[in-house]
Amino acid sequence: MLQSVARKVLPTGMRRALKRWFGQYLYAGSNAPTSYGCEILQDGVHPELLCGWQDPLVAELQEAAFAPLLRQMHEGRPREDFVALAEAVRLTGEADPLIVEVGCGSAWNSEVLASLWDRPFRYIGVDYSPAMIALAKRRYSGQPFVVGDATALPLRDGTCDILLSGTVLMHLLGYRTAIQESRRVARKWCIFHTVPIVTKRSTTILKKFAYGRAVVEIVFNADEFRTLLDEHGLRLREVVKNIPHEYLSEVMCETITAQTYVCRIA
Repeated sequence: MLQSVARKVLPTGMRRALKRWFGQYLYAGSNAPTSYGCEILQDGVHPELLCGWQDPLVAELQEAAFAPLLRQMHEGRPREDFVALAEAVRLTGEADPLIVEVGCGSAWNSEVLASLWDRPFRYIGVDYSPAMIALAKRRYSGQPFVVGDATALPLRDGTCDILLSGTVLMHLLGYRTAIQESRRVARKWCIFHTVPIVTKRSTTILKKFAYGRAVVEIVFNADEFRTLLDEHGLRLREVVKNIPHEYLSEVMCETITAQTYVCRIA
C-alpha cells in the first residue's frame, strides 16, 4: 500500500530517497511496515534517535501513509485507534472544548474528531517538527498550528480544556516532563493517546525505524505509568482499548497492548 501511495504522491527524487531508506521493507510488497527493526537499547541513546521525526521526508511519508486510513474512515471503516480517540474525547463530557494536540503530525486527528465525534470543538496543533507543521497548515488551513516541544510547551498555564497527547509520549525520552507539561497546559482533562503498555517488564526504551529513520520508542509498564499520572496530579477516569502494537511483542517477549488514558485534572 505504501509503495503505491508513494508512486502517486511523491516526486521522483523523493521516491529514490524513500527506496534507499526503506530498501527491502518498502519494496517487499503491499504489507511493507512503517515501523520495523525494533531492538531494546542497552548502551544509552544516540543523539540521532532524538531528531528522526524532524526529517522532512518522514513527514511526507507519514502523511502519505495516513491518507488511505482517512479515506477508509470516511467510507465507514475507521481504524481502531481513530475510534478510541473519539471515544476518549466523548468520555470527557465536554461541549465545544478547546483541544490542544501535542505531537499532532500533519493533524489528521483533527479530521478524525470532526468525523467520528461529530460535535463542535476548537483545535490547536503542536509538533516539534517544522515539516509536519507545514503539512498541517497546508492541509487544514483554517486551524492554528505551533512548532513546539512537548517537554517545554509554548503555551500558558491552563490554556485548553483538553490536552491531547497524540501518540507522542512513546517517542519522548523526557516523557515525565511531557506529562508535567500536559498537566500544566490543561484546565480540565489530559488524554494520552496510543500508549504502548506491558504488565510484566518494567518501562523499556527501544530503538526502531519509523518511515526509514531511526527513532526512540518507549513501552510503559502499566503500574509505573499509572503511578506517573498520580504523581502529576492526574486522576485516571477511563482506559480505552486501542490498536495493538504487535510489532513490539516479539522483541519484548510479552504481549504489547496500546491504551488511551483519559485523565481528569485533580
